[in-house]
Amino acid sequence: MKSAARAGLLVAAVASSLCLAPNALAVPTYARLYGVDCSNCHSMWGSLNVNGATFRLSGYRAMAGQDLPPLDKPIEIGKGGAVSLPGVFPISLITGVAIEYRREQRDAPAALRDPPGESGPITRAGSNFTVADASIFLSAPLGKHLSFFIEFPMFETKAWEFTPTGPGEARVAQHGNIQLPTETPVFEVAKFWWNNLLGSRAPRDSVNLLGGITQLPLAYPSGKVRLSVNQYLVYERRGLDYISPRRVDDLFTDPAISDRLFRLSEPQGLLEVNGMIVPGAPVDAVAKPQTPWLEYHVGGTTASNAASDGNLAKGVYGRFVGRWYGQALGVFGIWTPNLVDDAMISAATLTGPGGARIIKDGHFQSARVSAGPDATLSLAPFKIPVSLENNVLYSRESNPTGYGKEFAWWGGFHQLNYFPTKRSVVYARYDWILGDYFDDTGAGGDSKAHPREWDLIGGLQFLVLENLKLIGEYRHHEFDDRITGGSSTLKDDGFTVRAMTGF
Repeated sequence: MKSAARAGLLVAAVASSLCLAPNALAVPTYARLYGVDCSNCHSMWGSLNVNGATFRLSGYRAMAGQDLPPLDKPIEIGKGGAVSLPGVFPISLITGVAIEYRREQRDAPAALRDPPGESGPITRAGSNFTVADASIFLSAPLGKHLSFFIEFPMFETKAWEFTPTGPGEARVAQHGNIQLPTETPVFEVAKFWWNNLLGSRAPRDSVNLLGGITQLPLAYPSGKVRLSVNQYLVYERRGLDYISPRRVDDLFTDPAISDRLFRLSEPQGLLEVNGMIVPGAPVDAVAKPQTPWLEYHVGGTTASNAASDGNLAKGVYGRFVGRWYGQALGVFGIWTPNLVDDAMISAATLTGPGGARIIKDGHFQSARVSAGPDATLSLAPFKIPVSLENNVLYSRESNPTGYGKEFAWWGGFHQLNYFPTKRSVVYARYDWILGDYFDDTGAGGDSKAHPREWDLIGGLQFLVLENLKLIGEYRHHEFDDRITGGSSTLKDDGFTVRAMTGF
């Protein structure tokens, strides 16, 4: 606990110095371009509100269907203004510092330990004082139809994404301190819009084309625009996480291969048609909360994250959401006929505790489907600053280990948000996942599991300035493999305190 106390003192020092920062700090690209506050698009900086959703669907040109004239005249290329450059340099930077602490406890039967023999729980802890994020964003409209958004993350902490789970992780007999992960990528997102694809034959922003590498249109964003620091479990988990008796990171030690293992939360190569439809009214009627309208996304993806497609199979997905008076009701679904390729199969040579190969040696395919409803319930129309975000997903992989056995699981989350002031938010979330019983040992494999996972998250965020916020977030997480005679558990508690700025 001494390390936790030192972490608290460091946080207090950082927070105090940041609270004294001058008000002359710049604001992100679109605030400079259009002269609007960040709060016009964000309920809390990082999380998009309904205005932000319409702004994005317009290719960053309009809000609630109404054009936003730029403060600086665009530089036209050619005649007619069809293509232009923004009048301000379209660059933004998000960065911040963080204190992180996590304590884990792993337990499994001695015969199933990796390596076998040791019994009883193993407890480890780790802490970090680090750069939470340092990312450059280039984004702007380029004339009447084309726009772009490119993200270059230079450094980021990964302590709150892809946290350990599954029987393979629970059985690892590791000792010593935890090394909280960080990453130094150079590229993450590059997406391009062509708005109003049908021109005057359709209402504005109703038919748009989006292509590139970016996150899927999930109910609640899995990228940096989500409110909480901790990722949603139901978006980041895949079948092998829950059924493999060895860690998935040990199954695929080559990053070029493991980076292709599909996760809903990871940026995907995709091409989609999207838009907003306002039945019986012009598009700018969405400025009135009593106007019902529909947002849709339909597209295709390689379902291999941002990596190259190694199996020739493509996935299809769709998201549809209706909005009215601050409420939202939607559904998301994705299906792909195959998640594995020959390089993945040949690389996964690891065997389980029984000696059989975990991934079958031979060509096979495994389809994936994930689908489910979501709903945002808001009391803001009744002058009560509270909202509840809900998402439930069913997922199934038809043949994750190659032995002809499918694995399915249900999962979701429920997050309650309270905005005591316009500059602060308090939130609590419950994530849960329940997996079906899985056993491929009778077919020649070595995987047998009945997984359950959940966590509780509480957080507080406060805007010191329009573009400077402090975050405190705590998480308790548990995984339990309920298989008879082989139960393995993993529990962890952790917190992060951050100071983030964007300009």
